[in-house]
Amino acid sequence: MKKTILLSILLSVLTGYVFAQKRMEGTVLSASDEQPLAGAVVSVKDKQSGTVCDENGKFSLTVPDTAATLVISYIGYLTRQVKASRSGPLTIALEPNPSELSEVVVSTGYQQIPAERATGSFAFADNKLLSRRVSPDVLTRISDVVPGVIFNKGRSSALRIRGQSTIFAQADPLIVIDNFPYEGDINSINPNDIESITVLKDAAAASIWGARAGNGVIVITTKKGSFKKPVQLSFNSNVTLGASPDLYYQPLMSGAEYAGIETSLFKTGYFKADETSVNKVALSPVVELLIKNRDGQLSDSELTSQIAALSAHDFRRDLSRYVYRRSVNQQYALSLSSGTEHQKLLVSLGHDRNLNPLVGNAYQRTSLHVNNTLQLLENRLRITAGLYYSNSSQDNNGTDRFMLNNNLIYPYARLADEAGKPLALPRDVRSSVISQASAQGLLPWEYVPLDELELADNRSTLTDYRLNADVSYRVGQALTFQGLYQYGVENNSSRNMQSRQSYFARDFVNRFTQVNADGSLTRNLPYGDILDQGESAALSHSARLQGSYAKSWKQHHRIDAIAGSEIRSRARKANSTRHYGYNDDYASFIPVDYVRQFPNYINGFNSVIPNMDSFSETFDRFVSFYGNAAYSFKNRYTLSASGRLDKSNLFGVATNQKGVPLFSVGSSWEISQEKFYQWKAMPYLRVRATAGYNGNIDKTVSAYTTARSGYTDIESGLPYAQIVNPPNPKLRWEKIRMINVGVDFANINRRLSGSVEYFSKKGIDLIGSAQVPPSVGVSTFRGNNAATKGSGFDLVLNSQNITGVFQWDTHLLVSHAKDQVSHYDIKATSLAYTQGGDNMSSGALPMEGRPLMAVYAYRFEGLDPEKGNPVGFLNGAPSQAYSSILSTTKPEDLVYYGPARPTLFGSVRNQFSYRGFSLSAMLNFRAGYYFRRNSIRYGLNSGLASQHGDYGMRWQKPGDETRTNVPSVPQTGLTARDNFYLFSQALVQKADHIRLKDVQLSYDFTRRQLGKLPLRSLQLYAYGDNLGVIWKAAKTSLDPDYAYAVYVPPRTLSIGLRADF
Repeated sequence: MKKTILLSILLSVLTGYVFAQKRMEGTVLSASDEQPLAGAVVSVKDKQSGTVCDENGKFSLTVPDTAATLVISYIGYLTRQVKASRSGPLTIALEPNPSELSEVVVSTGYQQIPAERATGSFAFADNKLLSRRVSPDVLTRISDVVPGVIFNKGRSSALRIRGQSTIFAQADPLIVIDNFPYEGDINSINPNDIESITVLKDAAAASIWGARAGNGVIVITTKKGSFKKPVQLSFNSNVTLGASPDLYYQPLMSGAEYAGIETSLFKTGYFKADETSVNKVALSPVVELLIKNRDGQLSDSELTSQIAALSAHDFRRDLSRYVYRRSVNQQYALSLSSGTEHQKLLVSLGHDRNLNPLVGNAYQRTSLHVNNTLQLLENRLRITAGLYYSNSSQDNNGTDRFMLNNNLIYPYARLADEAGKPLALPRDVRSSVISQASAQGLLPWEYVPLDELELADNRSTLTDYRLNADVSYRVGQALTFQGLYQYGVENNSSRNMQSRQSYFARDFVNRFTQVNADGSLTRNLPYGDILDQGESAALSHSARLQGSYAKSWKQHHRIDAIAGSEIRSRARKANSTRHYGYNDDYASFIPVDYVRQFPNYINGFNSVIPNMDSFSETFDRFVSFYGNAAYSFKNRYTLSASGRLDKSNLFGVATNQKGVPLFSVGSSWEISQEKFYQWKAMPYLRVRATAGYNGNIDKTVSAYTTARSGYTDIESGLPYAQIVNPPNPKLRWEKIRMINVGVDFANINRRLSGSVEYFSKKGIDLIGSAQVPPSVGVSTFRGNNAATKGSGFDLVLNSQNITGVFQWDTHLLVSHAKDQVSHYDIKATSLAYTQGGDNMSSGALPMEGRPLMAVYAYRFEGLDPEKGNPVGFLNGAPSQAYSSILSTTKPEDLVYYGPARPTLFGSVRNQFSYRGFSLSAMLNFRAGYYFRRNSIRYGLNSGLASQHGDYGMRWQKPGDETRTNVPSVPQTGLTARDNFYLFSQALVQKADHIRLKDVQLSYDFTRRQLGKLPLRSLQLYAYGDNLGVIWKAAKTSLDPDYAYAVYVPPRTLSIGLRADF
């Protein structure tokens, strides 16, 4: 009986306890913009239980009784307490804490982390900042607004994050879009579909991406809908007008100077070889006149007057009138979004239509972006499906490269007469041969450039689409399992139709035409259109399984962890072909004989018809395992660790068997929360440090023996192949060791905030060349043989100078990044070092102890006062023995100026706002580097091929050496003399400069001004870009970043509107 009574009492107590418990659900939002606060901590006061809000700010928590109090906290916001006695789902709005940094959530592509809890180096650009700039592409919008990121305009190495650590491998950062790497054309992405961009700069931030994160990672997040939001329609449209290119930017010879050189050379017999050449090469009009004068067909006075008339014309005037134009870019974006309690949807359409500065060139892009998310089973199950489709086309019908026998056309050429009628120009064949061929019945051989522009039909198209799915299920309050999959297709096609009326087709057919003894013609190449076309298709699959754990307890402890594995494959096939005698109406062509040799009409030499068919195929596979964990105590101390194991068919067999991991560790300490911290003027101060290893892949090397084929032995006539690189089973990815130390700070009310970071990088096992014994069969071996190191800092400073109705904010970015080759076995020649590594180089030329891209020069001692020859230095004394200077000067004896890329760079952006008006202007600066400008190369024709304007500044008489460094015209062409001068100190200058990058003006209409219009908001804006250099260290008219460009990017003005319905 007693047992029964005790059992009843116990059951009553337990029942009461169970019924006293209560399930609380709700959403935590920001009071300022009603956006969900992902990662907000919801705990029970004085208890150990708690939970973390999901990405939509939602939480679910069991409380012990209705009298309990919920404590809601989030970094950057004031902590709030709510009684659990309230019924129904809670909506809790947190007010921003003016004494802390504003909340920023950064994305790594695997998880989202509040920036204040991240130990790594992240840089974040939100939609507002990205929308400030008008551009057709995505990446341009982060230029000069993200610390540590630089676009080296006018150079081959365009985008770099904190310098460069690799030598020959791919140095561009990894691009991640919506959780998966993107290897397609980034220009196919519509920038209006982007919500935010996060740049991962150090090991702790990027090491989760393993073997492909050594150059940094750019994580792009596209726009999504919002839950519990009514249907919203947004429209953005702008038009960008560009100025006509400045074709007088580069100094060029005048027509009179060019004609004068031709006359002088003619007197020496220079053109005799061309005149009698079996190839019957074309001659310029002045040379043809000189021949007529020599042969008595033209008097001296007629010669003088006709040359004067010809040389008075400037070819650039015709280019500006007929070949170039003002650019016009149009951009339209329309998006529809809606959200209920359990679903959110976004559909966006975009269309761009651009007319490029070159007549005949145009670009169009149409894009579709769809994202749909469902939340089921009390928000435990989330299903997201996405579609991204883009179709773009590029017309490449324009040209500004008009040639005469593979040289630039003479500067007095005319494209049209005074009435605008197109004129013929000499191109490859002399006019006498053209007349003879016409009399024999061959096709017309004249070259009329303006007609060619009309006949051109060259277009490439790109279709890119991605389908992705994301399914996650939350188990309990802390554990979530997630599965992601993406299917991607990228189809490229090119079609270049050379009309049968085009010069290309007529010239080709004529050269393979035989005139028979009876006067009849045999065309060995069929007369018709010539079609070059190519296709490539890339197919990718990406899948990921991931578990994440987020738990907080006792209001002081928090742990966030993820672990998972992923697989990825990408297959690409490409082919190209040429069809002769093509008929577009019937889609037919005429087969030709690619084996037999036919005589050339011009010189009679036998040759085969070019066969342009080719194909290629690549297949890449990755299997990876990864993990990341962070522990926080009192939101004051944070420790993090990350690791990844990569395996791929790109690595050697031994490497894949070992599976060497890449990892990172990090920590942060919010000193301002300590009791001993008494600096009231700076209420927020946080220190963080990270270290770890990232990787990089060079796809140009293989674990297998690689060889080149297609050679024929002269003695035996048998085909043979040449080994390029022997097998390398130990081939492994490059490793980049990174150390990062940073400080984040903010004063009262965030009037002044920012961060400063120092980093160091060390490239290990980099791909490089090393010498091997000749008995191996090759002289050099390409493998993991090189090393680099680098260091620098990033400074970010934000200030609210004036607040109130009138506001003035300033944003300052300063970055410093330097690199150095610490180990490389092979040295190049001194001439190679001077020619490589700067504006003219397409890649690095390593020298131990120097930057990857550096400017070297031969010592220059001025000009000889007697003959105007450049003077160098040899064996400790001035010398004009140019060949000896070039061949005997050791690389270490060259004059080293410094890096060829900026080592100090940044921007200053000021923003002013008054009521609805907003004005912002940005200056950017580049410093700590050098460039080598171009000049005259005389060659064998006194500078005709070069046409550089320095010809007018040349030494001509004694005394000129005091005013110029441009050598005299040599009596005989000396390549060594030209090379010495062009790569000497005479042409090296500092590249430091300050540029007015852009200005933006906008006006936001108030609700009252909109009245009864069906608009929630309306903004009109204007944006000016490429506004010009306002200061530079070099005394030159050239823009240091575009020293070799035909023209600098023209100024542009954009006008547009944004409307929300």
